[in-house]
Amino acid sequence: MPVVIVKLTFLVLILSGLSSLVLTPLLRNLAFRRGWVDQPDGLRKMHRMPVPQLGGVAIYLSFVVSFLALLLLDRYAGTGESSVDGFPLIVACAGVMLIGLADDIRGVKPASKLVVQAAAGLYLFFSGYRISSVTNPFGDPVALGSLSLPLTLLWFVGMSNAFNLIDGLDGLAAGIGFFATTTLFVAAIINERWEVVLLCAALAGGLLGFVRYNFNPASIFLGDCGSLFVGFALAAFAIRGSMKSSAAIAVAAPLIALALPIVDASIAMMRRLLRGQSIFHADRDHIHHRMVRMGFTPSRVVIILYGVAALFGAFSLLTMTGRSQIVGLVIIAFSVVTWFGIQRLGYSEFSELHRLLRQRLFQDPRAVVNNIYLAGLKSEFEQALDLAALWRTLTTTASRVDFCQVEIVLSPLARDRLMVYRGAPALPPGFPQWRAPGSPRSAGDCWSWTIPILDAGTVVAELRMGRPVQARNGFELSHLMGALMEGFAPSFIRLLDGSPLPDRRPVVESLSPLPVAPES
Repeated sequence: MPVVIVKLTFLVLILSGLSSLVLTPLLRNLAFRRGWVDQPDGLRKMHRMPVPQLGGVAIYLSFVVSFLALLLLDRYAGTGESSVDGFPLIVACAGVMLIGLADDIRGVKPASKLVVQAAAGLYLFFSGYRISSVTNPFGDPVALGSLSLPLTLLWFVGMSNAFNLIDGLDGLAAGIGFFATTTLFVAAIINERWEVVLLCAALAGGLLGFVRYNFNPASIFLGDCGSLFVGFALAAFAIRGSMKSSAAIAVAAPLIALALPIVDASIAMMRRLLRGQSIFHADRDHIHHRMVRMGFTPSRVVIILYGVAALFGAFSLLTMTGRSQIVGLVIIAFSVVTWFGIQRLGYSEFSELHRLLRQRLFQDPRAVVNNIYLAGLKSEFEQALDLAALWRTLTTTASRVDFCQVEIVLSPLARDRLMVYRGAPALPPGFPQWRAPGSPRSAGDCWSWTIPILDAGTVVAELRMGRPVQARNGFELSHLMGALMEGFAPSFIRLLDGSPLPDRRPVVESLSPLPVAPES
């Protein structure tokens, strides 16, 4: 590594880091004054207080400041490459960062963000950031031909959104971005891509300065402006820094270096497709959400995932030895670690899919979708924050699998305990009875189930459900009964007394009591 590059690298790293340390609190205060904050919703968002989300602007500006410094000092580097290769990246990243900023402040449709990301990727493609061939460690490079443009755009858009999806805990996306940047930094040194070395140093410094304010408890969030920009920039670094030729990209190295956000995004897309949902449907079932529900604290989850990112980075660098035996062993080890981790997370979608594949029960596609939904229903019940949310989940499920009516019949004990507190969400209309539109009126046209809800061995309520005899929307009853007995019933007992807030008032008087047998 040339001495001049070493000096420039330290200069860029320090300048970017100091810029980020100074700019981040300034933008945080600006966001507070303008009301540009992320409001907690008690569901998918895990923070409790409004938090500004302009951290990505601070990182981008730090990146630009370092780039401008490189322009001034480029003649001392003797390469003449930093300004040539960096300017298109700065422009493209500006577009991605700005569309993310618009989403943070006002909200932007997913399609609009995808269009801007694709346009930025197209601009970089014609600026030389392209995947023209794919390096095969076991043979000659594979030329992509007409597939070069769509594959390059898919890489840029996919990585940008993958980082956006993983930004769910304080310090997580920024820290993962730093580890990925460090890995690509080392890869660029190995391949003597000095302009990428300097750009990686600029981004790493910005991320380090930002993490100071973003680690738990965060005083500012990365925001879409940051997560989209960081993912997009890393995609560019991977293209230009993974190989000696900018016209090719190694298969294993960049994929493994950026594996954590890629795996999380892939799991999210597969889950939503298997559930019959849009791939843009936001949920609380990403890797970090699952780990929190497994009992890890948010800070512990972030530290563990930092370790995973570092491990994947080491795997990535090992693939660059060029020895096919080592590459093969690394890919096997990476696959085993990834598969073991996914299995430990316990995604019901994949368990159900595995069961159906084993039993060859794909004759009814709708039943497959319903069974996957019901297999994860227990978790949905357990996440309910109040009785209103629990009731909505129950009635939504009933409607989805063609039930005609649902009723909760309360005992006098439960009726006395059921309280609603001032300031809490109101119970939904119709509670505790629900009937599907157009459902049969005759009891003889419906199957019926009565499920007792027990608290310390005492029946406090009964859940009564009816389903038309002629219903054709298939599902496995065992999945539903398990979710109701193991998820709904305990959650109902847990929420029966309401939230521990003062000034409670009794619930509506129309709740029907469960009949009590006369004393003998």
